[in-house]
Amino acid sequence: MGEVPPGTGSADAGPGGSSSTESDEEPLARQGPEIVRETFPTREVPAKIVVNNPMFRDVFDCESYSLVNKSLTYGSREAHTLGRRKKDVAQSFGVRSEWDGTPPLKVFQFLRKFAKACDDNDVSEAEAFFMLQDFTKEPLRSEVMSVMPSRHGGNPGEVNSYLELINWMLRYHADEASLAAQHDSC
Repeated sequence: MGEVPPGTGSADAGPGGSSSTESDEEPLARQGPEIVRETFPTREVPAKIVVNNPMFRDVFDCESYSLVNKSLTYGSREAHTLGRRKKDVAQSFGVRSEWDGTPPLKVFQFLRKFAKACDDNDVSEAEAFFMLQDFTKEPLRSEVMSVMPSRHGGNPGEVNSYLELINWMLRYHADEASLAAQHDSC
């Protein structure tokens, strides 16, 4: 037999050219079944919307619309049950509660109602992220879909989580001045 390069096995290797003791440098796939280590996404809270009036601080804070189930995993199991969960949330949310973006200040009522319906049905933030667009009407639905990532990776999306989507809706549909004007007129 010829000389064996260092780190590839011993000189008395069997007919396949490898010894019974593999080198530490061998990839995991050659040593047996592949070990898969799942990395779960971390929950990131977007930057807060700065408001001048402390009375409006909570309504402009996307965390005040966060869900009890903060799970960020969304896999085949969650995708499989999403249709049933949408029906359950729709039952809690109300049949005619979809929102089209007008009047803009209705965003607060819409988000509170959506968060409550999701909490009542133990929907996670990952599931709610993909579910929110189904509770909007045109033209808002098109706007929401344009900022979300596409399923096939064609559009990376402006928002990548439920809280980022809530923050985007608050920035896009509500401003402190109009909220103050409505509050003063009441």
